[in-house]
Amino acid sequence: MDRTELVPMLMPPPSSSSSWSTGQLLLLDAIFYHLQSVSAYCTMGCMSPVSQSVANTLKRALLVWASILYFGNPVTSSGVLGMVLVVLGVFLYNHMRRLYQS
Repeated sequence: MDRTELVPMLMPPPSSSSSWSTGQLLLLDAIFYHLQSVSAYCTMGCMSPVSQSVANTLKRALLVWASILYFGNPVTSSGVLGMVLVVLGVFLYNHMRRLYQS
């Protein structure tokens, strides 16, 4: 699977050139950053700070995984170990949290 099949909406059509100016792209980036900040603030009201931190760690690991798939970057053994530790840590955190809640 090549990257155009993975994320087709991010790839411009082959025959068209981008008509977005740098200013428009910066404005769009600022809007998305603001929306991400607001959503993070709202989720902090629903979760404990530790749960928020665990979710953020998992999000970062998933972004690394997605970038490996999209860009085809090589993965080292230490990178794989790090991703496995993140997923294992999130699993153990959720398991222990459920154990102590009941």
